[in-house]
Amino acid sequence: MRCQGADVQSAGRLKQRAIEALQPRPGTQYVTWDSEIKGFGVRVSPAGTKSFIVKYRLPTGRVRWATIDRVGVVTLDQARQRARQLLGVVSAGDDPLRRKDVARGAPTLAAVADRFLEEHVKARRKPATVRLYRLAIDSHIRPLLGALAIADVSRADVVRLHHRLRATPVLANRVLAVLSKLLSWAGDQGYRPASSNPCRGVEKYKEESRRRYLSPSELKRLGAALRIAERYDSIPPSAITVIRLLLLTGARVGEILSLRWSDVDLTGGALRLPDSKSGRKTVLLPEPAVEMLHAWPRFAGSPFVFPGEGHGNRKGRHRVSLADPWAWVRRRARLADVRLHDLRHAYASVAVSNGQTLPVIGALLGHTQAATTQRYAHLMDDPLRVASDATAATISAAISRRSR
Repeated sequence: MRCQGADVQSAGRLKQRAIEALQPRPGTQYVTWDSEIKGFGVRVSPAGTKSFIVKYRLPTGRVRWATIDRVGVVTLDQARQRARQLLGVVSAGDDPLRRKDVARGAPTLAAVADRFLEEHVKARRKPATVRLYRLAIDSHIRPLLGALAIADVSRADVVRLHHRLRATPVLANRVLAVLSKLLSWAGDQGYRPASSNPCRGVEKYKEESRRRYLSPSELKRLGAALRIAERYDSIPPSAITVIRLLLLTGARVGEILSLRWSDVDLTGGALRLPDSKSGRKTVLLPEPAVEMLHAWPRFAGSPFVFPGEGHGNRKGRHRVSLADPWAWVRRRARLADVRLHDLRHAYASVAVSNGQTLPVIGALLGHTQAATTQRYAHLMDDPLRVASDATAATISAAISRRSR
C-alpha cells in the first residue's frame, strides 16, 4: 500500500552510513530514495523503524509499495538485489505483490469466475453456451490465471494466455473473448476498477477460413474405414454410429453427442432439438438414420442416446469427445487433415452436387442467415463445369473430325 502522508527526500546512492544516520520525524514517515535503482529506498517510521521498500507502477496505473524487509534483518546489498528482482517482475508485466493479496483474502480470478458462471452466464445464456464458457474457463483461463487476485490481472497476463494458445488461433480468440466478458463483469461488480478490462486492444489472431470437402473417393474410403472398425471392434460402436449420423444428417457434432431420446422423433423422421447453436431446430432423419436409431439400444438410467463411457467421457452424462476414435478413422481412411466438423461441409457439398438450391441446403443445415449458406455457392460451379466439359468435348470431337 502507498505510504499515506509520507515525506520524500532524495539521498543519491544509498549507503550504509547514511541509512544509519536517518532519524525519525515525529508524526510522519518519510522515504529516502536510492539514485541508482529507481523506486528503491528506505522508509523511516515516526517510531524510528527503518525498512527497505520498492515503489512501482502497474500497467493499469495503480501505484504499489512493496516492503522488502527491515534494515538490519537484511543487508543493503541483499535489499538492493531483491529490489532488482522485484522490479524485473514488474518490467515483465507482473505484480510481485499478487501472492500477498491472495493470502490476505483478495478475491481471486477463480473465485470470481465461479460467480460469473453462476450469476451471469447461466442466467442469460443457453445451456450449450454455458458449457462453452465453462470449458474455456476450466481448461485454459483457470489453470494459468485462476490464483491471481482479480483486481491485479494485467494486460501482460492476458497476452501470456493468448500467446500460449497461438497454435490454435480460433481457440485462442474464443478464450480471449470469454476472459474479456469475465473481466468486464468483474469491473461492473466492483471486483476491479470499472472500465479497466486489460483484454481491450489485445490483437486477435488471424483466423483462416478453412472448409474441407470430401471427394467421392474419400467418402468411399471413409465408409470402408467405418465398416472395418465395426467388423473388428476397433473403436466403440457409439463412435461409429455418431460419425454415420453426422454424415447422413449434416448436424453439428455437439448436437449429436448431446442428443436425448426425448429429442428423437422416429415416427416423424426428425430430431427436435430445443437448444442448438441457432435456437430450436429440426434435423430431418433420412431412412438409413431412422433405421440406425431404431436399432440403437437405450441405456438404463440415461436420457442420452450416447451416454459417456469413461476415459474423459463422464458417466451419467453424454459422450463429450470422439478424439481417439476419429483419429483412428482418419488414419485408416487416409484423411489426415479432415476434422469431424468437415463432415457437415461434406453433407452440404453432396447436396450441391445433387442439384439442391442454397435455400434448401440452408434449411437442411439449420442456418438462420442466408449469408451462412452462401459459403457453399462456389460448389455449384462443379456440376456445371462437368456438364460444360462434357458438352464441349462432344462438340470439339465433332468439329475436329477431318472430312473424308
